[in-house]
Amino acid sequence: MRKYALCVMFFVLLFVLLISGCMNLSNTGEIEIYLTDAVLPVSDIQKLDVTIDRILLMSDTEDASIVVTDEATAVNLLDLIGTEISFPVIQTYGTFTQIRFEISQATITVNDQEYTLEINSNSLKYPFTEPIDVNEKTVIVLDFDLSRSIKYNGSWNSSNPDPSKFHMTPVVHVRYGKLYDINGRVVNSNNEGIVHALVALFDTEEATAVASTFTHKKSNNWEDGEFRILKIKPGKYELRIFKEETYSTWNDSDEIISATPDATADVQVENHDINNIEILLE
Repeated sequence: MRKYALCVMFFVLLFVLLISGCMNLSNTGEIEIYLTDAVLPVSDIQKLDVTIDRILLMSDTEDASIVVTDEATAVNLLDLIGTEISFPVIQTYGTFTQIRFEISQATITVNDQEYTLEINSNSLKYPFTEPIDVNEKTVIVLDFDLSRSIKYNGSWNSSNPDPSKFHMTPVVHVRYGKLYDINGRVVNSNNEGIVHALVALFDTEEATAVASTFTHKKSNNWEDGEFRILKIKPGKYELRIFKEETYSTWNDSDEIISATPDATADVQVENHDINNIEILLE
């Protein structure tokens, strides 16, 4: 049977690694780890819990590797919409070539019923394109792409899902360097916010989405139709907007590459955040 990606194409969990050099004789730097941005605009699904056991920075020699955290952290991804949470800051120095994190379990709650997500790989290693020296200030984003990470094998039935058909194979994309946020709102012709629209950011020179999120419902923190895409490298981009009735018909998340968007907007990220973009979606 064809795979159905839970109707939702891109929920996002970002690990943001901020490394700042310190001017002192010990030549140590500070490392901060953040989790951010996961969106799941499906009313049937109430929670998506992931337990992260350890995060490590790795060097070419195992002895020089450091543990960022080894305290198990349970995160409901739905609580991280457009926000960040941090791990304790640590003091260290050295050059690192990859980051590794370990996931022990994941569960999804549908209509008050919790189901276990079978994890195909618990230990995930992601090499840096170039070694990272902690004496230099830089930003590394590990973008946990749940649109490709969680699958339900078969036709989705929210009232009676088959627990054996839930699977999780974590997929992570890496961004680094000077990074900035993009904030905006998707509205109709009456300036009413449109919720649950899929907002995908494409590099104008690449044929795949750099990042994506969904527009929010009105709350204490958000306006109807508001969205935020965190930690983006400078460059020229195109925002592609898809209605919920458009992306909910897709059989696979990769359809975002070839699908015709319902609206677009050009964005150029330079040396500051991009705020208050307004996109008209009829």
